[in-house]
Amino acid sequence: MLLNNLCESFNKQLVGARDKSIITCLEYIREYMTMRIVNVKKMQATAMGPLIPQATIAWDEIQTEASKLSVMMVDEVTYQVKSLRSQCVVNVEDRTCTCWRWDLTGMPFKHAVAALYDMIENNMPVGPLEKWVDEAYWLDTWKKIGRPKKSRKKALGEKKKLAASKKRKLKIEEVREAFSVGGRLTKFGQSKSCGRCGGFGHNIRTCKAPSQP
Repeated sequence: MLLNNLCESFNKQLVGARDKSIITCLEYIREYMTMRIVNVKKMQATAMGPLIPQATIAWDEIQTEASKLSVMMVDEVTYQVKSLRSQCVVNVEDRTCTCWRWDLTGMPFKHAVAALYDMIENNMPVGPLEKWVDEAYWLDTWKKIGRPKKSRKKALGEKKKLAASKKRKLKIEEVREAFSVGGRLTKFGQSKSCGRCGGFGHNIRTCKAPSQP
C-alpha cells in the first residue's frame, strides 16, 4: 500500500512530461528530482528537534491531547486510559494500544503518551518521549536516507561463492605457513630419493645398499 501511494504521488508530479518525447521526459524527471533533493536538504538543514518536521507537528498535537486523559495503572506495563467517549488499554512493554494507532503508525497516540506521562509522575524510567517513536520518524534516520552505499548488495549465491573463496585462500595461507621456514618453502612432505641407490623413503646415510666403487 505504501509503495503504491509513493508511485502515485511520483506519477502525479510527472503530468507535464507525459506527452513529451522520451528525452524531454527524462530531462523533466531529472530536473524534478534535482529540485526535490535540494529542497529536502534545505529542510534537513533547518529542521530542529529529534523528529522530522511533519512528525514534530503531529507529535505536539498528540501530547496536547494526551494531557486531557485520565490514566489508571493495571500493572507495571499495562495502563487503562479513559477519555469522555472511549477507553483504551496500553501495554508499554509491547508498545501496543487497543486503538491500534501505535501498532499501525509506529508513533504513540494520545492514550500511550498519557500512560507515559503517568509513568513519569510515578518516577518510573521513561527517558525522552521521542525515543518511544519509531526510528522512521527520527531526523537522523531521515538524513541517512538516500546516501550512496560504498558497495553493492551481493546475491545469495554470490555471497556463498565469496565465502568459499575466502576460506580456500585462508587454507592456502595456513599450508604455506606450516611448510615454510625463514620465508622459504621446506621439503617437508616431498618424496625424497636416495643419492646412492635411487630408492625412495630414505637417504644416503641410512641406505643399506652396498656402496659402489
